[in-house]
Amino acid sequence: MLQKASELAKKLNVPLTSGQQAAAMVLVVTDHGLELRMHLAGHISQPASILFIDFLHGKFGYRQTHNCTINQPLARAVGIKSGFRPSIFDATAGMGGDAFVLASLGCTVTMSERSPIVAVLLQDALDRAMTDPKAMHSIAGRLSLISGDTRQTLQRLTEPPYTIYMDPMYPHRQKSALNSKEMRMLRLIAGDDDDSPSLLEEALRSTENRVVVKRPKGAPHIADRPPTHEIFMKNSRFDVYLKRHL
Repeated sequence: MLQKASELAKKLNVPLTSGQQAAAMVLVVTDHGLELRMHLAGHISQPASILFIDFLHGKFGYRQTHNCTINQPLARAVGIKSGFRPSIFDATAGMGGDAFVLASLGCTVTMSERSPIVAVLLQDALDRAMTDPKAMHSIAGRLSLISGDTRQTLQRLTEPPYTIYMDPMYPHRQKSALNSKEMRMLRLIAGDDDDSPSLLEEALRSTENRVVVKRPKGAPHIADRPPTHEIFMKNSRFDVYLKRHL
């Protein structure tokens, strides 16, 4: 574990510590995997909130078990059909939840994550999933990760993905909207996605068939650009931009 911690500290250009040194935010290499511990209120005397990505168990395992249908809104939005699984580029990977569901449905998914901290958490989860001898291995094998500025990554792609998927942070202004510790931690690490308009434009240039943007219920379209069509859910929607209609 010490060697892995040393390599991560060097990669992220952060101090390497041991023991119980107090810090507002710290990456910890544990027996079960890499986790981020953060004091959301800034008081290091209080227990830290933990961000840990696990593709094998918990909510990810639940989603794989219960969301393996091509009739769900996410699958329809990205263009999955009977006998057809599109290549997908997830431009805002975050915790990797939607990418994981799409891989579970048989799609090859490239995740892009701009936050170096979130990226190492995602890669650690992928590495652990790849060691699983069961079906999870084939699912994880359809997932890959690129860390860095997504717009630059899209410009370097040699083949356009069939679908580019975006789930940008929505800049909520009310504390009541910050409804989970994971979301609050992601916001503190990566910030709001103020570059969503330019990312959408680059995605529209780079996709083969479509760009799908997940938005909260009632949220305006990115850059006030109306989509080709929308798929509505209880608390959110998918804005679908078909390239042939641009």
